[in-house]
Amino acid sequence: MAIIPLETDRLSCSYNETERILYVTYRGILSPDVTQSFYQWLHGVIRNNPLEVSRARGSIYDFRQVTSFDNRNLTAAQRQSEQLNMRVDVSSHPVALLIETKAQEHILQVELKISPQQGRKRIVRTEQEARDFIASFASPEEA
Repeated sequence: MAIIPLETDRLSCSYNETERILYVTYRGILSPDVTQSFYQWLHGVIRNNPLEVSRARGSIYDFRQVTSFDNRNLTAAQRQSEQLNMRVDVSSHPVALLIETKAQEHILQVELKISPQQGRKRIVRTEQEARDFIASFASPEEA
């Protein structure tokens, strides 16, 4: 079963079955409602596509088009992430956080400091760096 992408004015979510990478692009103001939309989509993907989810090599969250972060979003993201971690073991799922500006980097550094499993998450500046980070988690037969 194919994973159905999500497209809104502030959020794009898709899964590349060939690369086995989840792509999430945020745009504009990153607010709790945008975060909730992402996690609702992700929970549906996990529920409807458990085999493909287990095959996923990693995720790239692209923050380059984010113009500002709603100050309530950090709490919302942390709560949603905790709920996901209780349902699914994501401890070996690498997440590259793609940024462009110092402001984006600063906000994401704060989030990384308070989130669990920091070793599987990395702030990156290019798509190639994101793919390289994900590849570094691949098993030897996949690399």
